[in-house]
Formats: sequence, structure tokens, C-alpha cells
Amino acid sequence: MKNTPLLLSHTSELFSLWYHKELAIRAADKIKRKYFADRRYLGSKDRRFIEELFFNMIRNLRLYNWQIENTSTQKITPELLTVHAYKRLYPETHQNVVFKIKDTLATCFEDHHYQDIYPDELDIRWSMPSLVWEHIKHHYQSEELNDCLPAMLESPGVHLRTNILKVTTPELMQKIEDLPFKLGTLSPEALRLEKYSNLNQHPAFKHGLFDLQDESSQLVAYVCNPRKNDLVIDLCAGAGGKTMHLAALQGDSSSLIATDKYPDRLKELIIRAKRLGVRNIKLTPIKQVREKYKAKADILLIDAPCSGSGVYGRHPDRKWELTDSRLDFYTNEQRHILENNHDLVKVGGYLIYATCSIIPDENHLQVENFLQKHSNFKAVSVFEDLQKHAIRINHTKEKYLQILPHHYQSDGFFIAKIKRMD
Repeated sequence: MKNTPLLLSHTSELFSLWYHKELAIRAADKIKRKYFADRRYLGSKDRRFIEELFFNMIRNLRLYNWQIENTSTQKITPELLTVHAYKRLYPETHQNVVFKIKDTLATCFEDHHYQDIYPDELDIRWSMPSLVWEHIKHHYQSEELNDCLPAMLESPGVHLRTNILKVTTPELMQKIEDLPFKLGTLSPEALRLEKYSNLNQHPAFKHGLFDLQDESSQLVAYVCNPRKNDLVIDLCAGAGGKTMHLAALQGDSSSLIATDKYPDRLKELIIRAKRLGVRNIKLTPIKQVREKYKAKADILLIDAPCSGSGVYGRHPDRKWELTDSRLDFYTNEQRHILENNHDLVKVGGYLIYATCSIIPDENHLQVENFLQKHSNFKAVSVFEDLQKHAIRINHTKEKYLQILPHHYQSDGFFIAKIKRMD
């Protein structure tokens, strides 16, 4: 590219906004969107180049810091990281880049020589935060980690879920034949896009024929396995992805209740429901849910707030936000949610606990801790419900489901199903 110096300058500036936390917004994707919105003169190819390099730097930040520290005496800056990432990704072309302006970026480009060296430590090699690594390195087999960590540097891509209230999956495939999709790996309602597309403007999306939802996330509603007239409570409904799937599986019955500790999060759910043609969800304040539905729920879904460590491939910036205190907050919050709401489940009913985490403390250890305190609840296998929907997953004798990102090229997810016995 003739304009490579300019594009590197843009990338360095964009990365600096995220790196130095210069904006009120923290999410890398939102920072990127605002940056591009303020610079509409950038063409689609230029934006794609900037975006790919920007997220490559975030994904590989720990590795790049290690490589620079072991090969250079220069201070690590956004400019140096940009040059380092570019020379790693484009080894055959960087020698042809000529800067006309002698600025900091140009100096870094001239002085820095990329060396393709790697550490022995897996966590540094694959840019896994040390905090997460300490929690997973002894829990999973080494073979699993050797496959999992590289997968967490890749985005699982775009996953669609057929809105069966309006269309079947074969019918949807005909409606979106202009898109480069393929069949899902796990869910019978899932399709995957080969490459990114602006789906918000697609007629099938506008008409509510599909929703955007990772395949691993789609398994949660299947484990809930609701019957049409079951009283279902989605306790941490948020933006409503799983709520919409539950509504579809119930045929949009009037026995689905959605709530959230933070009511503002439900705004997106309302918009989503309107687009998908879901009309009968009862949005109810959480205090009222606790007062009115004690021991009445056939199904209580707790899609618990968590570290999000299973979605680092999709949201790489999140892995650099997790701290010890933040992880403690999540585990305490999960414990409190279970303790304060399990009595919503009626005898013979089910509590489904789910996270998008791969950290044991948030997953099976959290469930085991709950079961030790509540002998009237018993873990049951999630795999029986999945098989009812023709979803067959290889598993051990465990009753819980822990998906790692490399298993199915999807988000990491944990799902447990617990029955109230008396």
C-alpha cells in the first residue's frame, strides 16, 4: 500500500486511545467505531487494515511486550507496538515502506528490527493474562491448553440463530443465499458466516428472521428445554439473547418472565423482541419477581455475570481488564445470586446456571459450593436435554458442560442443570 505510513499512523493513534484509556468508553470495539465515525474519509480497505492491526495488537499484547523487551532497548509505546505488529504480520512488504515525515512513528519504524522469537511459557506465548493462567493451568490437561490458548487469539466469527417463530433453518438459508454462510456445528438452528458482513442492514435481519448469537450460547436454552406452559424466569436477562431463544422454544407463550438487577440493560431486549416478533415476555422488576414467584418456577435461568474469559477471542480487550478484585467481585456476585434466588424454583423444577467463562471458580466450583449448602438440590446431566434436540457432544461422566473455544470454534461456555428435589 502506498499510504501505509498514514495507515500506521491512524492505527497507532487508535491504539493509543485504548492503551492509555484516554476516552470515557473502554471497550475497544466502541473506541474503534467512534474513531471511524469521526474519520469518514477512510475507505473500507483502509478501515479493514487499521482494524485488523489494531485488534492484532490487543490480542498479542503480552507476547509483543515480551518480544520487544528481549530484543530492544526502546521504551514500549503505542508507536513501537504498531511498528512491531506490522513487521510481524507483513515481513515481505515492510522494507518498501517509506515515511516522508520524520515523526516518532517513522523513527520507530527505522530503528526497530522485528525478531521472531517466542518464550517457553505458554501464557506469554499466547498472550494469556497471568491471572487467568493461574486459575486454569492446573485444571485442564496440557493437551487441552495447547489447543485452547491459540484458539483464544482467534475470533469464532459470526454465528446466527434461526428465529423459528418466523422461519425454519432451510427457509432462512434460502433468504440469505447472498451471504457466505455454512451450517452450524452444534445447534440445529445455527448458521455461521465465513466472513464478516454488515448484517444489521440485511432484509432478513430487519424482518427478524434470525438473531446474532454464538453457538455455545444457543445451547443454554436447549438445556433449559422449556415446555410451552412452563413458568420460566430469566433472572439476568440483560440484552435478551437467551431470552429470545427461550421465547422461540416456548412458541412465544405468556409464561416467560425476564428481569435483571440493572433494568437499563433490558432496553436492548425490548428492541430485540420487537424485531423478532416476540410479544409475550413479561418484563418484571426483580424485587417483584422474588415476591410473586417464590417456589413457582419450572425453570430458573441464571446466566451469571462473569469474567467473560470464554469470549476473549471475540472481545480480546476484556482479558486486560480482569483483576483479582474484579474476579472476586464476580465470584461473590454469582454466589449471592444463587443464594438469594434459588427458592424461586418449585419442587421438581430446575435451576440452570451458565457463564461464558473457562475459570473453574466461576463454574463447577461455584455449583459444587452451592450444592454442598443445599442438599435439596441435585445436579442432573445437561446432555440428556441436548440429545433431545439432536445435539450430541462428546463428554465424560461429568454432568456439567464446559466448552472451550477450540472445541467447536465458538465461545467458551459453562452450563449446569440443578433439580430441586424437595
